[in-house]
Amino acid sequence: MLKVRRGEFSGKGIKSINQDCHNVAVPDFSRLGTRGIVAAVADGISSSQVSQYASELAVNHFVRDYLKTCDVWSPARAAELVLRTVNTELYVKTQESPHYENPDKGYVCTFSALILHQQQAVLLHCGDSRIYRIRHGEVTLCTRDHRQSGEGGRSYLSNALGIRPNLDVDISTLDLKAGDTFVLMTDGIAETLAPKAWQALLNDYHADLDDCAEHIARAALDGGCDDNLTVVLLEVTSTVGASTTNYTEAGFLPFIALPKPGDDVDEWQIQRPLYSSERSLVFMAVHRESQHTGVLKMPATSMQANTGFLDEMVKEEWIGNRVTHTNVLNSYQHTFTRSGFYTVMAHFPGSSLRQWYDDNGPATLAQVRDWTTQVINGLTAMHRQGILHQDIRPENIIVNDSGVLTIIDLGAASIAGHNFLQSDAELFIPGDLLFSAPEYFAGLWPDERADQFSLAVLVYHLLSGEYPYNTNVARQSNYAGLLKLRYTSLLQRNVNVPLWVDAALKRACHPQAAKRYPSLSEFLYDLHHPNPAYRGGVPLIERNPVRVWQGISAVLMVLLMVVVVLHYG
Repeated sequence: MLKVRRGEFSGKGIKSINQDCHNVAVPDFSRLGTRGIVAAVADGISSSQVSQYASELAVNHFVRDYLKTCDVWSPARAAELVLRTVNTELYVKTQESPHYENPDKGYVCTFSALILHQQQAVLLHCGDSRIYRIRHGEVTLCTRDHRQSGEGGRSYLSNALGIRPNLDVDISTLDLKAGDTFVLMTDGIAETLAPKAWQALLNDYHADLDDCAEHIARAALDGGCDDNLTVVLLEVTSTVGASTTNYTEAGFLPFIALPKPGDDVDEWQIQRPLYSSERSLVFMAVHRESQHTGVLKMPATSMQANTGFLDEMVKEEWIGNRVTHTNVLNSYQHTFTRSGFYTVMAHFPGSSLRQWYDDNGPATLAQVRDWTTQVINGLTAMHRQGILHQDIRPENIIVNDSGVLTIIDLGAASIAGHNFLQSDAELFIPGDLLFSAPEYFAGLWPDERADQFSLAVLVYHLLSGEYPYNTNVARQSNYAGLLKLRYTSLLQRNVNVPLWVDAALKRACHPQAAKRYPSLSEFLYDLHHPNPAYRGGVPLIERNPVRVWQGISAVLMVLLMVVVVLHYG
């Protein structure tokens, strides 16, 4: 078993606050074998007043989210994808702050992480923190400082988390042996103490690594360090006897032959196919030991070279591990051994709302209110984890015989604003064109209100079978186009709902995100209670345009007759 001794210290030094952050996580046995031991350090840039929050978010979110990834990804690929979501989250925070034009004042930090997994060490690096390895007494610098020379011979930081939307990160792997010692430190110590100086302290205080880390920091402070001081020490005392997991060059578990009913896949027995397409195959399976039912999803042969699609598939299980809620599809929560590429989600019996609508026709207002409450509960749980579903539509919501709804198909979801398949060369539009929010087509940054738009269109569709804007949303490519969209009232669809319900839907799916509800809970409240602001109701011309124009025509006819009589006597 992989075992380590560790020591760590972080202090503000002579500065007023500590903008550094660090974390070391040794997971339980089941996760230790698949994800390994994680250590990370981050250093907020001194020019920013919020960079301490950036370093804290980067370290803690990286460690937390990495350990929730499934072992279909190799540790290196999982860590890189998690770090990219962290980078996007920091970048978005800066863009939403008063300092969106000046990254030096935003949520920016350096970052270095070490993952010890089986017989391998994975290093991720962005900035000028450092990672060293000591083997047989020889110190090796394993990272390079991301700095460039400027005017007057001074150097400046050229790369860090949160600076730009696309992350530039160094990733490397090293073999791992018992007796190796890894040292992670921020630049305050690295630029003050030479490796020989802190290595001598490591030898002197080797018995207590926490005490040793503190002595190294104190020596840097005594040596004139004017920055924060953070150091993490990891000594590998034992490794696994042999590597137990093999990954492809792209960083995935190997693909397996597509099974048939009755076949075994690791600890699972295939029961029957549930779904098949050109992209993926889905099977119902039973865990042989626990007898729990799960849903296994595998990529079609034609998609096995598409790494972006494979990441989207694995991401679904990752989100299922992060969000635990009755109304959201969850990953299979029990431990099992996996040797090939497939994902496992919990099984929720029932039919989609699309199938329900095809079988039963439009829903009643009472049914829709109950369903909307459940969907909002699930979406709220996702939004609290920084996840947008981005594909709310009838096909992606399951209802069982008890009326309980489950949001499924998390493949299009974004995490902390990061879309795995997004490309700078083309516009990223997730989900169905009839349900997607206009901001996707106009190239605007989506937030929780994008899911609110899709939900409002879903409610509208379940009540009427129609869409508030038909296909006009997908035709808009800029903000000016959004202003031209016109909501078609449910009353024009001959749907018998109160005026205030129609007004609530109109606001929730407003073309401009800023004019929608600030929160899903406010939208839900207005679906159940008359809002005094809507007391005036929908204008008559929107409720019944034919009758309005008939009335106008009648008035004009009368006026014409009066003119004729007056003119000809």
